[in-house]
Parts: sequence; structure tokens; C-alpha cells
Amino acid sequence: MDTQNLQPRHIQARRQYDGKRYARHLSQSELDRRIRDIFLNQLILTNDAKIGLPPISGQSLLWMEKFIHVLEEMQLRYGPYPAGFTRNIFHQEPFPNFASDLARKAASVFKDKALAANSFLIKYGKRSYMERLFFGGALRIQPASYFVQKDLNGAVRDDERRLPLSFALSGDDIRKLVINPRDVPVVIPEQRVDVVFQSPGDYWMYCVTGSVEPRLFADFEADACVLIRDRQQFEERLRNAASKALGQATYQCGPVEYVDPLLPKHAQIFLPMAKHFGYSYQAEYRFVWFPMSPVSELRHVDISLGNLAEIADLVTL
Repeated sequence: MDTQNLQPRHIQARRQYDGKRYARHLSQSELDRRIRDIFLNQLILTNDAKIGLPPISGQSLLWMEKFIHVLEEMQLRYGPYPAGFTRNIFHQEPFPNFASDLARKAASVFKDKALAANSFLIKYGKRSYMERLFFGGALRIQPASYFVQKDLNGAVRDDERRLPLSFALSGDDIRKLVINPRDVPVVIPEQRVDVVFQSPGDYWMYCVTGSVEPRLFADFEADACVLIRDRQQFEERLRNAASKALGQATYQCGPVEYVDPLLPKHAQIFLPMAKHFGYSYQAEYRFVWFPMSPVSELRHVDISLGNLAEIADLVTL
């Protein structure tokens, strides 16, 4: 009898992690950050304005498994929960206010619309900016360098030109990587290897999402959104207007790939279309333009697409 399959799922996940303790090299602050990122990606705001968890699915099970893995790492370091857990994990930076009046209004805004994820493109933001986008098609294409600013909202702030990965390598791992395994000593200390993907220059971005989760209003501190029904028409207008404003820049668009910095799926990471897995809940769809020659720092560009009433809806709280 296969007793492994008779174990509860959380026990299976703990034993799986014990077999490959991939977070063992993280500092405490790094582990705290990973716990926070995984926890935040599991939250939703229900239609009755309560904080909850998503329905069981392949994606939600992956997040649950990652959370069990960090719980196991904490237990291996400090003992049974709550040993090792401190206030700093969830309060090292402001937590999205899912209990605010804004969140309460957001919880009901999509309730009767029966919107399917990824059927639309959505831009969340302040009402004044969303009205300008809807009525005049006015929007700003920001350089990637802009998003590193410390005063930005935590859901927006990120170093878009840099993505660090980190690994713990045993002697056996190292032998698999080198040309001549015999060159590696029989006894060798475990090695931490940090790899950084970095863009050679700046580039322009316009970011939307395919997610219709009410929590995004709270995450982005937004009191309005533009719900783009005709994705193809919007992309065409945006591409044409940007082409006139940016000249010979090359263009690309598509869904963002979210990368777990400890468990990347592959080594081919195209940084302008990739992002740290802590932002996975945003389900970002990105429009990107690259100057013909690398530029260390670009400036924003304002463009207009014309009135969007035929292809979009304006939603305000």
C-alpha cells in the first residue's frame, strides 16, 4: 500500500520540502519577505467585503504548497508555529487596507457584472485619471526606471530593470554544473549563488491587468477603473499613438511572466515581460517599447487615444 498518498496534503508538502529545502540559505529578513509575498497572493476580497481565500484550483493549490514550505522552513529553524514569527513579517511595510470603506465599495462593484478573468483589460487608478483615460484616451507611458521610486504605492513600486534569483547549491549540485566534476572536492561547503537578470537600458511601459478581483482597488488605492471590452481595438490605438510619439522604438505586448526567485521555471527570462512572483495576484498585461539604442534613463511620454466609450466602460466607486 502506498502510505504516502494516504497522508494529508499538508504533511505531503512538508515531506516534499524536507527532501529539497530550497529556502534554507535565505536570511531571516529574506524569509520574512517570502512569507509575506506568498500570504498576500492568497488573499481575495469577497463580494460581501470579507477577506478570504480563492476557490480550490490548480493555482491556489500551488500557493498553499509554497506557504506550507515556508512554514516547514520556519519550523526547522525555530520549532513549531508560532516560534520565529514576528510582527515584522506583515508590518515591515504598510499592508493593503482590505477593511477600508474603499474596499467595502470595491467588493460590490463587480458583483452583478459577471466578469470573467482575462476577458477584459482593466486599468485601475484615481478617478480623475481614469476619467481622462475614458473620455479622452489620455494616458502616460512611464519608463521602467520610474517604478523604483520609494514614494510609490507598494503594489506599484518595483525595480523593473532588475530581477534577482537565489539558490543554495550542495556539492552534488555543483558537480552537475561544472565541466569536470572531479575538480570539485569531495567535501565542499554548501554554496549560495545569487543571479541577477538586469536590463541593459531603460524602456517604456504601460501596464493594465486581466484581473477582476475587487481587492485590486485596495491594493492600488484606486477609486475607479476603465474596463476595456475591445482589447484588440485598444491595443491598436495604443500602438499607433505610441508609434507617433516614440518614433522608431520596437514594441511588444503580452501577459507578464511571474518568476519565483528560488524556483524559476527556466533560465530564459525576458526581463521587460517578467516580474517577481510577489506581484502575481495582479495578473498584469504589459505594453513595452524599446529605444533603438540603449538609454540609461528615459522620460515619460503622454499620448491620447481618443474617447474610449465605444470600447470600454468607466467604473467608479
